[in-house]
Amino acid sequence: MSNINPGQFFNNFSNNFNGINTNNIQNTPLNQNQMPQMQQNTPLDVLLPKYIAQFQQTTSQLAALNQQQLTNMIKDLLNFAKNFDSFISQLTVNSQNINQQTALLMLASTLNLSQLSSLLQNNSKDAMSNLYQMLAQYNQLGVSLKDEQLTQFTKLISFVAASSSSDIQSLKTTMLMYLPWLPLTDPDVFKLEIAQKNTAGGENNDDSITLLISTENYGNIQSDIYKTAQDGIKIEFTSSETFPQTEFKALMKEESLKYSININFTFATKELFNKEKNETAKTQVCMNTSPGVNPFLLLISNAVIKNIHIIDSRENLREQRKEKINGKS
Repeated sequence: MSNINPGQFFNNFSNNFNGINTNNIQNTPLNQNQMPQMQQNTPLDVLLPKYIAQFQQTTSQLAALNQQQLTNMIKDLLNFAKNFDSFISQLTVNSQNINQQTALLMLASTLNLSQLSSLLQNNSKDAMSNLYQMLAQYNQLGVSLKDEQLTQFTKLISFVAASSSSDIQSLKTTMLMYLPWLPLTDPDVFKLEIAQKNTAGGENNDDSITLLISTENYGNIQSDIYKTAQDGIKIEFTSSETFPQTEFKALMKEESLKYSININFTFATKELFNKEKNETAKTQVCMNTSPGVNPFLLLISNAVIKNIHIIDSRENLREQRKEKINGKS
């Protein structure tokens, strides 16, 4: 144990688990300013209890992570931007800020799926290496790590690394990381197909995405998203009459204001889509896009899925409140 470098050990620990602070979990990791006694020549028997106490605090917090917090922490380990717009912007136009200029550049771009696959592969390898190094140092200290959440981290990072073997799977896994309430490894929750799409006139169209989203409260919702000739976005939206289309449009208008890109809507309703509430239903997404994947359309697709989920979740909360009120009356 005397060969362990305490400073290096601390850095590995804090670098790999600093994501806890970003997920609304109270944690007080040690930092170099809080370690005046922990110099390189400090005896290990003095350092060890502090490291073990820190580990016990962290693992107890890891055990309490929900699906969304866990996926957000995986993004931290992979050194991915926290927001999808920042990630896609960095990947396509090498910019951290989204504004009208970068949005227009993205609208005129095609996502390099091979580059995305390489990024997933390299970053997942680095994350796994750092995680294993930290675990090995704990084992050298005589601390046995059997925490299920840590095991889950290694499985999820391994899943991300395996995803990089296919460009389509790389895109699917990346989208899921930015829809963190959808399970990352569930093959049925998010289905992605890349195929040549045709417009109503029969000509090929490389600038469109179709989403079919199954919700708990509103049945199936279809959204066809197009790039227009006027450097804007058109969304053809079809749902049951029970879905609050006006609320959805307001949420999407907020998205368009971020980029100063015009979004035009056409709304339709179908009785076929009008299903009764299904208590056992879960959100499922089918996404079809063209080979020339447009990064800005992906960003809008992410916003569509997210905002439909927000509306579906709000309806669940309203029903829960009604049940509580009726239960008290």
